[in-house]
Amino acid sequence: MKLLTTAIAPQDASGSPASELAERETGAAYRQYAAELLRYAASLTRSGDLARDAVQETFLRYFIERRYGRAIENPRAWLHQVLRNHCFHLLKTAAMNREAEGNIEDVADQRPDPERALRHKEMDRDVAAALTGRELDCFRLRAGGLGYAEIGEFMGVRAGTVGTLLARAQKKLRLLEFRGRATPPPSPVAWNFGGA
Repeated sequence: MKLLTTAIAPQDASGSPASELAERETGAAYRQYAAELLRYAASLTRSGDLARDAVQETFLRYFIERRYGRAIENPRAWLHQVLRNHCFHLLKTAAMNREAEGNIEDVADQRPDPERALRHKEMDRDVAAALTGRELDCFRLRAGGLGYAEIGEFMGVRAGTVGTLLARAQKKLRLLEFRGRATPPPSPVAWNFGGA
């Protein structure tokens, strides 16, 4: 279901029909997509506060675009793309701030369970190293609840390519999971499905 297919005629006065329509559409989009966008932002930023800020900024930008009468054919894909770009901007800015403040490792860890946080950080680093950028983006979008067609539209590829990227990512993650174990991961060819 598309929320928006036509442009709104912009008007300057607050409380105008364009403003009211933009507000209603933004509210409807928020109710429909906010939870999945928050999960996606949290997977990118690894921070609940940054994720909430990014989602809020995304919906503010959505409202502004609609308020100025710009048509958005696929709100879900548009929101995900704006959110992704904003999260990357936040992460880049945060990294630059950490560099400016000095060595962050000298600061004591204030999280309740630093060992768990370290394991998650190592796992994130291993996953990011194992997957290509496109595979990682595709994997995160799928984990965020988008379908193959929506991911394809967002990434500018066909749905079949999305399936291929996800299959490659799954294979690499399976190998990563079994790394260092005595028994290798089971091969699909070796699986016995009850046949001869």
